[in-house]
Order: sequence, then structure tokens, then C-alpha cells
Amino acid sequence: MTVSRRGVLGGAAALSLAAISARAAAGADLDVAVVGGGVAGAYAAWRLRSEQPGSRVRLFETSERIGGRLHSVAFPQAPHLVGEAGGMRFLPAQKHVANLVKHLNLPARGYPVDAPYERLELRGRSFSLAEIGQPTKLFPYNIPAADQSPKSMLFLQSMERIVPGAKTMTAAKWRRIRAGVRYKGRLLKDWAAWTLLADVLTMEEMRFLQDASGYDDVSLHETGLDQFDFIFLGDDESKPFLTIAGGYQRLPLTLAQEAGTAGAGIEMKTRLASLSVPAAANEYFHLGLLDRIGRRSAVTAKRVVLALPRRAIETVAISPVNSLFNDLVSVEPVPACKALLLYPKPWWRDLGIVGGRSITDAPARQFYALGAEKERLPSEAANGFGVLMMYCDANSAEYWKELAPPSPAGGFQWLSGDSQLAMEVHREAGLVYRTTPPKPLSACFQDWTAAPWPRRHRACRSRDEADRRS
Repeated sequence: MTVSRRGVLGGAAALSLAAISARAAAGADLDVAVVGGGVAGAYAAWRLRSEQPGSRVRLFETSERIGGRLHSVAFPQAPHLVGEAGGMRFLPAQKHVANLVKHLNLPARGYPVDAPYERLELRGRSFSLAEIGQPTKLFPYNIPAADQSPKSMLFLQSMERIVPGAKTMTAAKWRRIRAGVRYKGRLLKDWAAWTLLADVLTMEEMRFLQDASGYDDVSLHETGLDQFDFIFLGDDESKPFLTIAGGYQRLPLTLAQEAGTAGAGIEMKTRLASLSVPAAANEYFHLGLLDRIGRRSAVTAKRVVLALPRRAIETVAISPVNSLFNDLVSVEPVPACKALLLYPKPWWRDLGIVGGRSITDAPARQFYALGAEKERLPSEAANGFGVLMMYCDANSAEYWKELAPPSPAGGFQWLSGDSQLAMEVHREAGLVYRTTPPKPLSACFQDWTAAPWPRRHRACRSRDEADRRS
């Protein structure tokens, strides 16, 4: 028998929704169903219920926790030394987040990133950021010493060759001209960013810029227009980064708490398996739901907010298949993972490092040192411990997944300090900081490519799985 995508999705939708067809005419169960308990879903539930007190709003979350990609964790030995397995910081220029943190009276504090004492380890050599570019402190790249300096104008000068006036371009001017800018006769949107950069930079220059950035996905999935939008319209990083004392996850947790206080319902361990879209204005959305052990339930709603990442939306049997799927392909997923190692002390303090980020071209890519920061509040006692946080994306994330045990639902797991993954993170840290650190006591690992629910409880196949069998 041939299994088509439309048959899989439509059949699953019909199966999950059959129980409520008789109730459809009686009126919707909810005014708004919010699907997804991350910061977007928690915010939507809070705002909807706060601004429309009489509305029936309910939030559905697949996992056992509120937070989504914000996941704050702490080791039992140091409960106030909180690390971030997901998002970790924001800028004052990100007004929506900054104003929301202030409105909710959450304690914001500085989050150091790049400082002169931090390390950059590339091609087997490791220097502090203050030393980069000095004649005796050069990395083995075939580029001039001046272009290795943090003050190098290499990138901006190259951008000037593509967009004349780039050095003095304002955001307002760029918005006016961006759609019509051409390079060698082609609109920027028709250039792949990596190809565009390769036309004005040597491969050694490109490799150095990517290695020194700490990210593997730089420009790989972008257009030339995306690249220049980031340059001219990106967030203002002239002011220091901030975080929330006690964990960035406090933001969605507080939003969910406020939503509940305002009267919104919150239903955990409940996954949206199917969604029937109304054909007429006087009809309702039909939501087919599954709990953690596979029991079905269903509700109707006048409106639905899908506060979900692309992968989660693709696993929902939406009937009829509509233009939403065409919009989804514009969202490019980037694999990412984090590992946190607990040490008996913040040994980096002996090296003059009191926080911030160090970068390597090894698979770890970025290290954040926690426990000795000057910005820490009195309520964030480290109890003498230190936590080293590793963050990487794209190809490097695949490397760490091979060293970790199979990821459970949600992708988070605790590991021993002598596990294979922990010891490799530990080894790379020693190379970056040019020291022999004490052995880690414990570790944890977050794989953001893992499914948020156990595979055996999936009600239907994803679109990709169905396509492979078509």
C-alpha cells in the first residue's frame, strides 16, 4: 500500500477528532488555545487573559516544564549557581525583552561576554583577547597581523566593496534601499551569503572570521540580503549583555504564573497531535490532543496560537494542508547543544578570569565561566563551586551528540563527571585556558535537536517521514 503525506495527516486528524464532531455545533470550548509553553506561548496566554479578562484561554505544553528553549539548570551542590542549557542573555536594545523583564520586576544583572582576559584558541595557539594581533601573538592563518586584531577593519572594508557607503550606512537609509541593492548585476537576495563573502574575502580570511566568531552556522543558510540586514539592522551591542539573576527561565515561568493568576488554564504533558482548520468564519478549530501515555482528548477553539518551533509544527496533522507549510520552509533549523561541567572551584579565577566567553575552533567552540563573576548578586551564592558552560551549533553539535548517551525526550540529561562527553569538554577547556583543571564533579548535556516527547507516543508521522514513504 502506498502511504501519502496527505493520507497520513488527514487520517490522523480524522481519527483524533472524530470524538468531537457531534459537539462542534454546541459552541467552542475555548476562545483561544495557546500551544507551546515557551516564552512566546506563556507571553501570549498572559497578554490575552490580562487584556480580555472574560476570555477562555488555555495553554497546552508537551513537556513537564514551562520554558521551551529557556532552560535554567543548577547542580545540587550549588543550587544558586545557575547555568543556562538554552537561551542565556539579552541586550538593552532588545526592547520587548528588556521592558518585559522590568515590568515583571525580575532582577536583571550584567552578563559578561567578551573581556580582555578571555581566551581565543585557534589552530593550536591560545592567547588572551588583549594579545590578539601582536606580532609575536599571531595565529597560523595566511592573513596580515593587522587583520587578526580585534580592531581590524577587514570585514567592514570588504562589505564596502559590495555596498558602497557601508561604513557610514544608517539603519533608516538601509531600510529604504535594501530591496534594490545589486552587486555585479544581481540583487543581494539572489546571492547566497557565503558565495557573496567569498567574492570579496580569501578563504583564509573567511575561515579566520568564522573560527573566531565561535559559531559554525555563520552565513551558511543566509542570502546576501540577510547578511547585510544583520550588519545594518542587527541589535545594538554597544551596551553590555544582561541576564536574569537566578536563571533566564524565570521569564517564561513568571509569565505562566501571571497568566494562571489572571485566569488562563495551563495543561502540562499534553501534545497537539492534530488540528482541523475551519473552512468558514462561523466554524471552530478542532484540536486533537495526546497526554504522555497516549490517551486522546479533544477541544474546540475560536482561535489558536501555535507558539512552536518549525519541527514541532511539522509533526502536527493539520487538515486541510494549507499555506502554513509553505511559510515553514523559510525557517532554517540550526542544531545546537550545551554542556555544563561542575568543578570544586572556579579554577579560571587563578588565571585572572572572572567570567565571560572564550572561543576555540575545536568542537566545544564557546566556553562561559560561571561562579566568579563580579556581576553576581548576593542571592546567587556559588558555595565555592564553579561551572563551565560549553555552547556550540551546527556541525559541532553533531560531534557532541556522538559522545553523549542517546538523548531522552527533551534532550536533557545529567552525566557523571568522568563520562566520555564530560572528559572531552574538560580536555578542550584545558587546551583553551592553557592549564590542567581539576577534574569535574558532575555534568549535564542539552541536545536541542531531540524531540520533546517520547517517540513511542507519537500519534502520527511527521511530514518528512511521510514523504520518505510516498
